[in-house]
Amino acid sequence: MNFILIKGEKFTTPVAKFQYPKLVEPDTKFHPEGMYEVIAVMDASDPEAIRLAEDLDKFLEQHKASLKAQAPTTKFKLTDLPWRFEEIDGMPALILKAKSKASGVDRDGKSWARKPALFDAKGNPVTDRYSVAGLWSGTTGKVAFQASPFYTPVIGAGVTLRLQAVQIIKLVESGGSGSSHGFGEEKGWTPSGASTAAPAAVPWDAEPIAADEADF
Repeated sequence: MNFILIKGEKFTTPVAKFQYPKLVEPDTKFHPEGMYEVIAVMDASDPEAIRLAEDLDKFLEQHKASLKAQAPTTKFKLTDLPWRFEEIDGMPALILKAKSKASGVDRDGKSWARKPALFDAKGNPVTDRYSVAGLWSGTTGKVAFQASPFYTPVIGAGVTLRLQAVQIIKLVESGGSGSSHGFGEEKGWTPSGASTAAPAAVPWDAEPIAADEADF
């Protein structure tokens, strides 16, 4: 049976801390076609984060209700969801993962490629993407995405969050500084334009975004 899926909806997170962002160059190690992705971690007490989670839950319920209305006797399996609440360092947080393919082939056999739009803190487009090539965990910003429903008999029903754009509020770059390796300041050689940026934050332990499977 071919199901008619509800339309996707666009959302934007409040300011969040990024984990393992792949926003300039896509991940090709596990995804040959390339995958842009970011995990956004938000304060669970933030009213905007609470409202976002409620809106996503509402979207999921609409998706489930639509499937059930089309096949009342079918038992649907619910897949893992790309958002959840959990504690990080003893603090409750809303964790959300958005991603988008970097390339593919459309129904007409034509190849396509796309990348998420990047904006600075003032809302201006980042025209030189490689100026933020070192963007890494600890960076803060907002994530714009589209919640898109899906269903397959094998995988089940779920929602994917398709990454569309990112606003960078505070940039943290990979690489760290000498202090992160035990080096202090000494008199001597320094290159012109040496970076004085703070060391990159140590990423939280990376675990897959998951939810308990449930039937409906």
